Amino acid sequence: GLPWTPAGQVVVQRARAILRNVDDQERETRRAKLGARGRFAIGTTRVAEAAVSGTLPTALLKDGLLVSLHRGTRDTMLAELERKALDVVFGRCDAGFRRAEFEYHPIYRDRFVVVCGRGHPWWRKRSASLAALAAQEWILPPAGTFAHHVFEQAFLSENLAPPQASVLSMLGLNDLPMMTSHPLLALFPESEATRLQDEGLVRCLDGLQTPYQEVGAILLRDAAPHPAHRRVIQLMTAFATGRLPTLPTARPTSG
Repeated sequence: GLPWTPAGQVVVQRARAILRNVDDQERETRRAKLGARGRFAIGTTRVAEAAVSGTLPTALLKDGLLVSLHRGTRDTMLAELERKALDVVFGRCDAGFRRAEFEYHPIYRDRFVVVCGRGHPWWRKRSASLAALAAQEWILPPAGTFAHHVFEQAFLSENLAPPQASVLSMLGLNDLPMMTSHPLLALFPESEATRLQDEGLVRCLDGLQTPYQEVGAILLRDAAPHPAHRRVIQLMTAFATGRLPTLPTARPTSG
């Protein structure tokens, strides 16, 4: 073809810049139409993390919402909910841990169980005694978390010294490479551990008795209702039905 003249090149560059600006403006217009109510921020604690991330984002994106996921301890997530940086938190809803400023919607029960990776000598085991578990190396959540508390109590209730963590982590699924290359045990929510075991990624080990917890949605009582609140509760209930020990549908409760 014919070579571009300098003037022609300038015209083409300006045309491309205009098209880019038009595309940018169209994206901003779509975002503006969604508005603040089109953005939905979800907080989750470790016990609900896998269920939330595997269930909600895709469905809410199809609903046209801009979804952001945030993970942390229960206290951190509730503090974010209280300052309205989050629209909902999924975590423990047990009666003994409720506060009056929040509204609780329990959905299912879950608990922490022991898992090992393919690199562990216990890969083919199904159970272990507490004494044997106490002698192993562990990936554990930090002290002060509920998971760490129930872990320690399981040993103390049998007059055994709880093992110390070799690694402190709350990464969950991202801890698997470390568990594959080193003989480390870890705590996973039972719902997540069962799925990962079915996929051949971990082995669940009986022997550590931890209590079941009520898990569900936590809302700020004085916040304006978001249209997606009912939707996420329905989605999580559908996820749990037939797969997890669900709780009877009840009116939301406070502290």
